[in-house]
Amino acid sequence: METFWSHLGTVGAVIFVFAALGFCILFHELGHFLAAKMLGLHIDAFSLGFRPFWRKKYKGVEYRIGYLPFGGYVEIPQIDASDEIPKAADGTELRPGTPKERIITAAAGPLFNIISGLLIGCIIWIWGMPQDTPKMREITVQSIVEASPEYRAGLREGDVITKLNGEEFFLSWAKFVEQILYTTGEVELTVRRDGKTFVVRYTPVDNPNAPGSIRKEGVGYPFFMPRVPIKIFPKRGSVAEKAGLKAGDIVIAANGVQLSDYRQFQLQIDLFCGKPLVLTVERDGKRIDITVIPQPVPELAEKYTNYLIGITMEQRGKDQPVFVTDMIKEYPAAMAGVMINDQLSTVNGTKVTSTLTIKKTITRTQGAPVELEVIRNGKVEKFTLTPKAVIPADIGISMAVYDHPTPFRQFHDTVMMSWKALRGIVTGLGNKLGLTRNTSTLKPSHMSGPLGIGIVLFTSVKTSPAIGIYMMVVVSFALAIFNLLPLPVLDGGHIFFGLLELIFRRPIPTRVTRILSYIFVTLLVSLMLFVTFFDIRRAVNKVMPEKPAATGNTQNAPENP
Repeated sequence: METFWSHLGTVGAVIFVFAALGFCILFHELGHFLAAKMLGLHIDAFSLGFRPFWRKKYKGVEYRIGYLPFGGYVEIPQIDASDEIPKAADGTELRPGTPKERIITAAAGPLFNIISGLLIGCIIWIWGMPQDTPKMREITVQSIVEASPEYRAGLREGDVITKLNGEEFFLSWAKFVEQILYTTGEVELTVRRDGKTFVVRYTPVDNPNAPGSIRKEGVGYPFFMPRVPIKIFPKRGSVAEKAGLKAGDIVIAANGVQLSDYRQFQLQIDLFCGKPLVLTVERDGKRIDITVIPQPVPELAEKYTNYLIGITMEQRGKDQPVFVTDMIKEYPAAMAGVMINDQLSTVNGTKVTSTLTIKKTITRTQGAPVELEVIRNGKVEKFTLTPKAVIPADIGISMAVYDHPTPFRQFHDTVMMSWKALRGIVTGLGNKLGLTRNTSTLKPSHMSGPLGIGIVLFTSVKTSPAIGIYMMVVVSFALAIFNLLPLPVLDGGHIFFGLLELIFRRPIPTRVTRILSYIFVTLLVSLMLFVTFFDIRRAVNKVMPEKPAATGNTQNAPENP
């Protein structure tokens, strides 16, 4: 039954992708269509998608639906400045569109995308969007990789970051990282340590062990991790509520173990299933201890059971070995004799090049014994360990934190994100060509085309319907922004040529506009092919099992298999 619902969710996500893209394109073309109708311009066709399989002519306009749902178009001969004498599809000569008519018709498409984005954005404003972490005005460094530019610049564990690039912030961790990724040149962190404030400046570099799919993108993801406030909201009648936990409590520690993120907190809940778990929480500026007994969740056991040997690992720099940094008592590793500071050498005969090697090997065994080799004081020690199955547990709390951005803030954020991404890509190219000393880890390969946008929509709505809808809003705004670029063949190009004609009071020579159109069509198609290649590669990377790097990866935070 669970498999059935999983497949049904996948089908629903695919339908959402096509519906979302179709809606954004339809609204864009509808803007052109209505503007042309209002101005009395001739319209040959209105198409959603390319290579039509369905056609219907009504009141002189042919409506089409195409096999390829990667765009759409409205055929309006009178706004094409590359034709001296515009002609309808049947060869009838038409009067050329005036500059104002071309400007209004071209601008209507992006305008409708902005309007639709604002309308859909109201759903996010009311419903709310789940965040990875609460918004923070200060970020405390939980851990940092020593062989990193941040560490070399002076950032240390326990430092409190109060400003980013000279400005105060109120951001979730994901948004904070986003600001770093879009920074060109040096990142400037204002840091407080032992009552003193100073500035740490560093140049981001590719982080080969960034989380998830970001790892393979080669971007300047931070080499430090934050201490995230774990805010909880007990459910009515739950174990947590009965124990005395209250909405808004911030969990600091579990049985004395300092917690840095939600994943680590859930692990402690799972580890103490059926046993007393002492939570240290902060409430109204005071710290109190509350004991709860996590309850098993049998329906999740088959899919989400973890297999652990009870060690915390850390890789202390690129091309560096992986060490054991902590142990869980009464778990296989500690019982077998593995010790803190042991260097992990091999697992089931595979060389340990990253923490992922251990985690994935243990997960694949599904509880079967594993052979572990460690190096201790220059000698090889061998152990046979049987991972312990840890089933999911629950104390009846919600840890979801929601943001309710207004539609106008969503539009502003998308505009700024687009601008900073474009600036970063151009800066990176300029640096490679020797045109600027500023650097950026953003590359043209990080751009996405229709396929990449579809993948983002699919993964977003699978994660949360709210995130899927928010990404639909972003796509709608981004479509408007892209089309407003003043390039021939785009709406912005028609607007630009129309403005030039109004200013100089003469039409731009048809030969010039035709040549520029050919050039930019070629460039645009080449760009689409380029970004689609990387979209396909990203898609393949998502479905293919990840192989640990041969040289080893840096590790931002300790891992606990």
